[in-house]
Amino acid sequence: MNDVYIYHIKQPGFKGSRLYPLNRLNEIHPDFYARYMKKYEGREWLTRTVIEYFNCLWNDVLHFSPMHPSLIYRALSEVGFTHHKVSREWFEIPLKDLVPDYAVLFRNEEEGDRDGQARELPKNEFEPASPARVKEFSDMPDRNLRYYRRSLEKNRLPVMWRYAPHVLYRGELDVSSYKVFDWSETAGGQGV
Repeated sequence: MNDVYIYHIKQPGFKGSRLYPLNRLNEIHPDFYARYMKKYEGREWLTRTVIEYFNCLWNDVLHFSPMHPSLIYRALSEVGFTHHKVSREWFEIPLKDLVPDYAVLFRNEEEGDRDGQARELPKNEFEPASPARVKEFSDMPDRNLRYYRRSLEKNRLPVMWRYAPHVLYRGELDVSSYKVFDWSETAGGQGV
């Protein structure tokens, strides 16, 4: 099987060469932590949610997309959004570089328009992040597209991964050797 990749946004002002889970970032760079926590406004419950698979909090893990970012960019464009049409850099990371015991696929299969309300994260939606399964979940789910459309109809900016799978990693990651690219590119990744 060819290499399977996962993706992480390179935040503006990114410092250093390591990705840290948000709760760890609070200890190292509290200024960045405060800025990144803004994405949870209206969804604060998620930061207190326990991931039973690892027995840790949602913000104790790194979050990766198994979808190539160009799929997200295209989907937002096709639905009619324009807010995302800015330069946004991403890291492309070979899944094989993660320690397998600390990597999990969160299928995120529940769907519904809860407007940020708390929900359970069923244990059966988590499984080891095997290359075959991550590749299987590397396309844009129809439920996420429906959510983008509902968001546009309600004149709300969507959360990019509201109903999309995630690869979660219980650890830090040195990203100094990984490819960085702009998400408006159309080449690369298993999903393109």
